[in-house]
Amino acid sequence: MMKPSIHLFAPLLSCLLAAGASAAETKVALNYEAASSDVAAKPVAGACAINIVSISDQRPTRDGIGADFPVPTDSPEPFVSASLDALKDYGFTVSHSKTALPQAVNLDVRLIRAYTWFGHMRINAMVALDVTAQGAAQEKFRATGSKANMWNGQSEHVTALNYATNTMLASMAPALAAHCGKARVAMR
Repeated sequence: MMKPSIHLFAPLLSCLLAAGASAAETKVALNYEAASSDVAAKPVAGACAINIVSISDQRPTRDGIGADFPVPTDSPEPFVSASLDALKDYGFTVSHSKTALPQAVNLDVRLIRAYTWFGHMRINAMVALDVTAQGAAQEKFRATGSKANMWNGQSEHVTALNYATNTMLASMAPALAAHCGKARVAMR
C-alpha cells in the first residue's frame, strides 16, 4: 500500500488556502434597506428640513461588522447617508451639503458602533450614532435589531444591521423634530 505523500496533497492544500484567503478578503456591501424593519415609518409632527453636513466613521474597529464572525465590509458612510435619507418617510426634507444651510437643521453625524453578533439561531446587530445639531448638545441614538439566521450568509449580517438602523431612525425622528421647533423660533 502506498503512503500518502505531502507532495501529493500540497497543490490541493495550496488551492484551498488560496480560495479561503480570497473569500476572506471579499468585502460585503453595506446596502441600506428601508424594508428591513420592525417599525413602520410615520410622519412626525413638526418635521422640517434637515441638512447632513458631515458623516464620519468613529468606530473603534473599522474592518467590518461581525463581532463573533469576521464580516469585512466596505466604507459605512454611504450606508449611514442612505439611512438618514429614509427620514423623508418621517416627514423631513433631507439634504446633504458640507456648508450649513440657514433654512435647515444642520447635523454632524458620527457612527460610533455598527456590529453584529450571534444569538440563539439569530443574528443580532447594534448601531449607534452621535448626532450634533448646529448650536445644540450632542445626542446619542442607539438601537438593536435581530434577524433569523437562515443561511449564515454574510448578507444576513447586513440585514440585521438594517433592522437596528431602522429602529434607531424611529427614535431619532421625534428628537430631530424638536430641533425643528427650536430652529423655527430662532429664525423669527
